[in-house]
Amino acid sequence: MRTYIGLDIGSVSVKLAKIDEFGRLVKSIYLRNCGLIETVMEGMEYISDDSEVAGVGVTGSGRKFVGMLVGADLVKTEILAHTFGTLSYYPDVRTLMDIGGEDSKLMILNNGILEDFRLNSICSAGTGSFLESIASRMGIRIEDVGDIALNSRQRLDFPSKCGVFTQSAVVSKKNTGASKEDILMGVCRSLVSNYLTMTKGTNLKPPFVFQGATAKNSAIVAAFEEGLDHEIIVPEYCDVMGAIGISIMTKRLNPAQTNFKGNSLLDKDYRTKTEIADGCANHCELTVLFENDQYVGCIGNKCDKCASIEHRHQEVSRCA
Repeated sequence: MRTYIGLDIGSVSVKLAKIDEFGRLVKSIYLRNCGLIETVMEGMEYISDDSEVAGVGVTGSGRKFVGMLVGADLVKTEILAHTFGTLSYYPDVRTLMDIGGEDSKLMILNNGILEDFRLNSICSAGTGSFLESIASRMGIRIEDVGDIALNSRQRLDFPSKCGVFTQSAVVSKKNTGASKEDILMGVCRSLVSNYLTMTKGTNLKPPFVFQGATAKNSAIVAAFEEGLDHEIIVPEYCDVMGAIGISIMTKRLNPAQTNFKGNSLLDKDYRTKTEIADGCANHCELTVLFENDQYVGCIGNKCDKCASIEHRHQEVSRCA
């Protein structure tokens, strides 16, 4: 059986998905990013089997480094990956919403074509890590936030445009005796309100699909339905849709011969080194990857003048 692997590399989490030659999901895993190389290797070990891997794709904020690490055939942005993943399950989707750990994404589609997209990566108040931070300060597991918040009986309004102000308001409400249920529901509404500021100037149309790990929070789903006055669809595999999407894109690419390094990845030692290049005024900061002390490559090079540092490492590896 020929299979295709997709990796979605975020600052908070690492997601992997494997599909078969018919596009069906074979295996998937969602992991907390506890060190990029270590977490990727844990995920690769989990989804490895006896199938023939015909291609590997990588998306997310860490796509360039991990693409170099695993030997990717395709490296694309998460906007495209999420769009392809969602269309494979919901071909009629018009509005696609994703709240990640570090940013939020809005994608507008029409007849299966991506017409527009928006990103919110400036303020943490519109991201999943913001909600997790609030829950942690209240001694509540992020997995329990949704069920607790839906028991709210009194509406509390919090500032939605600044994470610092929201956290300050949460402390103030706690000190005045507000219940944890009301506080958490208020924070969920605040997060959704922050997200919806991205939609100004757009005409959002159903079907609405909400994905990402944050979509598992039933209180945020309820806040979206309240804010949009419409039913929200949450995919079964909402937390790994980006990984599914990039695996589908890789299958469509159908590389004649994959660059994937295979299960030998798990038997090697990896280390990185950060260097400041001196080839231009930018002083490009390069992250150099070594595999069993052999140079693999580097990322961060913004100009051709700083490529010489790569060449120096290549010469070292050839002589080793």
